[in-house]
Amino acid sequence: MAVTSSKAARHQHSQTRRWRRHAGGALAVAVLAIAIVADTLHSTAPAPVAHLALSVSSGPVGTVVRLNGAAGPGCVVGKTWSGFDFERYRGPTSGPVTEMTTLVSATGAWAASFVVPSYLGGSKAPKPGAPATPGRYEFAERSCKAHTLAEASFQVTSGASRATSAGYMGIAATPDGQGYWLVRADGGVAAFGDARFYGSLPEAKARPMAPIVGMAPTSDARGYWLAGADGHVYNFGDARAFGSAPRDKLAHAPVTGITATPDGRGYWLVGADGHVYNFGDARWEGEPDGDLAPYDAIVARPTGGYVVTAANDAAVSAFSGDALLSGGPGVALSATLVGTAVTPTGKGTWQVSLDGGIFTSGDAKFYGSLPGDDLRPEAPVTGIAGSPDGHGYWLVGADGTVYPFGDARFFGMAFQ
Repeated sequence: MAVTSSKAARHQHSQTRRWRRHAGGALAVAVLAIAIVADTLHSTAPAPVAHLALSVSSGPVGTVVRLNGAAGPGCVVGKTWSGFDFERYRGPTSGPVTEMTTLVSATGAWAASFVVPSYLGGSKAPKPGAPATPGRYEFAERSCKAHTLAEASFQVTSGASRATSAGYMGIAATPDGQGYWLVRADGGVAAFGDARFYGSLPEAKARPMAPIVGMAPTSDARGYWLAGADGHVYNFGDARAFGSAPRDKLAHAPVTGITATPDGRGYWLVGADGHVYNFGDARWEGEPDGDLAPYDAIVARPTGGYVVTAANDAAVSAFSGDALLSGGPGVALSATLVGTAVTPTGKGTWQVSLDGGIFTSGDAKFYGSLPGDDLRPEAPVTGIAGSPDGHGYWLVGADGTVYPFGDARFFGMAFQ
């Protein structure tokens, strides 16, 4: 992951993504997020002995942890980099969730913010995309020569499945943009505007084996599919059953998203490891490698194929005709990406983070964000849907709150 100073990073982001973020706050249900706060004064003064201090030592998934460290011997301040890993403490899935680096200041100090992820990521983790579970984790500060200098313990008090067991996990808009559906992790569905209700798992007295992670409506808006983290797909209304992901292939990475083909005769699923599963008339066009895992979303392109997005650094991979059309550059984030929407042309994307920040790529226009409006949601944002004309979008929070931007109209919100 490329890392720059705070000033350079802000300049780079303003050129490539219109995104704003708030200064802090703890949010539940996250995948992973990083913000870098680095002083880039160029000095050759010797750095002090390393230490690592945390703002909080425990909390659920989504907790914002502020770290302060001091680079150890061998670092040249203003010219070399220090950083840390976040990993499970001596567990079976040990390995960095992230490797964050920041330039050492003139005083030898560095600071950063980190959001406790809901899924373990990183190419060096034995099981990229494995859900975070309660237990002991560690921040390990690295020297400029990659040696461990200091460690600080952190206790995760509740994991991904518990944090999302009752929350709203996604939003899908009707084709005319005059309504939308919200879906809960337990398979509950709420319809607003001209979106019609065609059933839900609680109404059918069914309980999913794993949390529902996404929804995809049919092309005529007379039905929809729900996808579970275990790869099982549930169909309602005129949505046909085309199959579910085989469980033996999901041993290491849960499903994180679903999207339907433009004609509604098939759908794709994506795993946190980037694996793409195709059903019905949905063609397999390719998939990203596991280096940027976990992946948070898959969205069909109106012009054919689909895009897969990475949760940790906003990378966008578009696939069509067995060819990679584009690969968005990774950037340092202040909050985990949890959802993606594609523009009507298929040439741009909006990505939303758990704090309601918006990243844009291609021809996607920026129409506002929660941090940009100085809003701190009571519950984390978990999904996004674009308006049909591409001039707006809706965000949904885990508590059922809907936030419209641009020409996206507000039709109502759900209540827990």
